Amino acid sequence: MAKSRILKKNDKAYLELPPEFGNCEEIEIVQVKNGGYFISAAAKKIDEIEIAVLQKLLSIRFEKRVPDHVKTVLTEVEQLILKKLEGKKFVTLYRSKKYPNGVYNIQNDIYPMISGRTAPKAPEPAKKTGILANGFLTLKDKNEAYKLSQKLSAEMKRGDVIGVKGFDGRFYVVTKQYLEKSQKAIDEILNGEKDVASIAKETNLDVEGCSAVLRLMAEAGDVLEKTKGRFAPV
Repeated sequence: MAKSRILKKNDKAYLELPPEFGNCEEIEIVQVKNGGYFISAAAKKIDEIEIAVLQKLLSIRFEKRVPDHVKTVLTEVEQLILKKLEGKKFVTLYRSKKYPNGVYNIQNDIYPMISGRTAPKAPEPAKKTGILANGFLTLKDKNEAYKLSQKLSAEMKRGDVIGVKGFDGRFYVVTKQYLEKSQKAIDEILNGEKDVASIAKETNLDVEGCSAVLRLMAEAGDVLEKTKGRFAPV
């Protein structure tokens, strides 16, 4: 049984917790019988994909860890994961006179959770030929989207493959060639508000591929998604 001190200041009492509580985000104090209390705590949780992004961020020299440079290093999916890490307070954007636009800083209590860990291996490139052959791919799982972005990171940086997360939570990925060809066909027939199925039929595009292109066009401001699944020209 461990004992802790109670520190009193400004009519408030503060409980000093043992070091092992350092990785806990919050604690719960429950009153039990005989005037006793039970303290439970949940440690910070971090998955393998988040660890991989943190390690990649850590590989960048601190002075280079500014948003503009980090965007050139991380893929679009990794940038989404970085936003999630910011929301969880695992990573903060520190601003100062030297870094007016901020520099990414990994919180001290996170280092023990990522030190000595290796990033998950990307899967075999079987699907890579599939996306390049079909021209598009839609993913629901964020982990699968991350793995695919790792495989296609070189193509994405060159602009040969483009990906975006839609408002529906899915990840849409298309090749530049498929995007340009499909966008031209969509521009020619989109003269009013239409649903994806109608647009796909008029352009002879696969419904899934048409949907992916429309999401990318909406992200670029080339079309408007008036209601869920219905698009109109700008």
